[in-house]
Amino acid sequence: MRLLVSSSTLAYYDAEAPIELVTDASPVGLGAVLVQKQDGVWRPVAYASRSLSAVERRYSQTERDALGIVWACERFHTYLLGREFTLCTDHKPLEVIYSARSKPSARIERWVLRLQPYSYRVQHIPGKTNIADALSRLPVAAADPGISSDEESVRLITQIAAPIAIGIRTIERSSAEDEELSAVRKCLHDGSWDGLPAAYRQVRGELTVVGKVVLRGQRIVIPSELRHQTVQLAHEGHQGIVKTKERLRSKVWWPGMDSEAEKLCKSCHACQVVAAPANAPPVKSTPLPDAPWQHLAVDLLGPLPSGEHIVVLVDYYSRYFEVDVVKSTSAEAVIPMIEAQFSRHGIPTSLRTDNGPPFNSEGFAKFLHECGVQQLRTTPLWPRANGEVERQNRSLMKVIRAAYAEGKTWKREVQRFLMAYRSTPHSTTGVAPAELLFGRKVHCKLPALGEPATNEAVRDRDSERKQSMRDSADDANHATSQSTQIGDSVLLKRSETRSKVDTPFHHQPHVVVSRNGDQVVVQAPDGKLVRRNVQFTKPFRQQHPAEPSPEVQEAPQHRAEPRRSDRLSVKC
Repeated sequence: MRLLVSSSTLAYYDAEAPIELVTDASPVGLGAVLVQKQDGVWRPVAYASRSLSAVERRYSQTERDALGIVWACERFHTYLLGREFTLCTDHKPLEVIYSARSKPSARIERWVLRLQPYSYRVQHIPGKTNIADALSRLPVAAADPGISSDEESVRLITQIAAPIAIGIRTIERSSAEDEELSAVRKCLHDGSWDGLPAAYRQVRGELTVVGKVVLRGQRIVIPSELRHQTVQLAHEGHQGIVKTKERLRSKVWWPGMDSEAEKLCKSCHACQVVAAPANAPPVKSTPLPDAPWQHLAVDLLGPLPSGEHIVVLVDYYSRYFEVDVVKSTSAEAVIPMIEAQFSRHGIPTSLRTDNGPPFNSEGFAKFLHECGVQQLRTTPLWPRANGEVERQNRSLMKVIRAAYAEGKTWKREVQRFLMAYRSTPHSTTGVAPAELLFGRKVHCKLPALGEPATNEAVRDRDSERKQSMRDSADDANHATSQSTQIGDSVLLKRSETRSKVDTPFHHQPHVVVSRNGDQVVVQAPDGKLVRRNVQFTKPFRQQHPAEPSPEVQEAPQHRAEPRRSDRLSVKC
């Protein structure tokens, strides 16, 4: 057995050397040997065997040999896939069964389909030259069907690598051959400690010898060749460095034992995989930009219970941030929101994003390129690199959760939070974000004293320009001041005309009840109040009837009596 696995027999796999896969099947098991021709000699690379199940043992010999070929190819899949190789078997019918002209049974036909990924040629060899015969007649115990071949290989390696308990006879035999402990025993016998390492001289009062075994008090001094195995035994169960050292100190000793235990614990692969991650690197803060809205950061917050996401855009200088609600994380939905912010505040120099959608899309990169904005992407799975916007996300989520807890509309509560945040001095800069961005204090619900204007040049220029525009407009419109007062009767201009014959003004006069600058409130005859500009009204002048002059008096009218001649004529 040792000769089969010795370095003189087994060879390393060569990706260029020819391959043969020798298989065989017995009534109880399957065997396979992977061999390669290296330096003109066929040498084994790997062995494999397994027992047949109760059902497989009822197969015919042809089916068992056919099964052996399929099992061997899948077992050495890593070596055979993509390579041309020869399948060697001592069962002559398999040359025809695994050929293109074969018409096998349904079971073997399914096995033929499983061999389609491989490029092989079946070759018959005499039974006396089949090196896999012994493996098929002495197979290993049947493996659990639920365990894959990879898991079985890992388990086998673990079993082989597991430290074996060290007996006292093994220690005595190794101590007799150990040069260092032989020198210690000689020093204990002669009483001369010159030439020994300082570690032994410091504890020479505690050292004794029992046979060939050296003791330090009640602890065994382990010879050199068994020290690594002893540390492995102490580290069984993958305890930490301290526990491993304590376990060693309670039983054994040798110079440098603690350092060897610490080195093995730190290099243990299993402990490194499951141990806590390394300490976080030192924090690297982002330097303050030279001006507002130069360097920004953006992130998507969500999804929220409503299925929506929030686009959060933060200015590194002022800590002022904008939010927009989107229903999709696609670039088509996010780009218009960011473009709208650029139109309000200007285009920045750089924009920091993470690597998720939509910031990793070609459309988003093209949009920033057209705007001349440099995109800075953070390290994947490291949100701290975009800490400013992540901090704002945490504040927003607190507001949203509070809104849900109180049964309020979260969108309205977010707007209230933004008003409060933007007008509150920031803990880092000491200035409100809105004031740093806009250069002015934002008026909020809290009472505050008004601040006098500081830019008198702007005020003077504004006054001059406005006066010039007023004069030009008044001249063009032939404007005259309206002397309408409270209590005057005016005609009110219609806001719209429904037909061509409608008059521009209402027929009934209205009464002015109040006036504030050019704005008047008039009352209609039915009591309705209407507010309009004074230009919509014009004075109503009521027409009065003319009175007669006092010198002209109308003579009294008397009924005239008919003359006698008239009466005579009538009668006639």
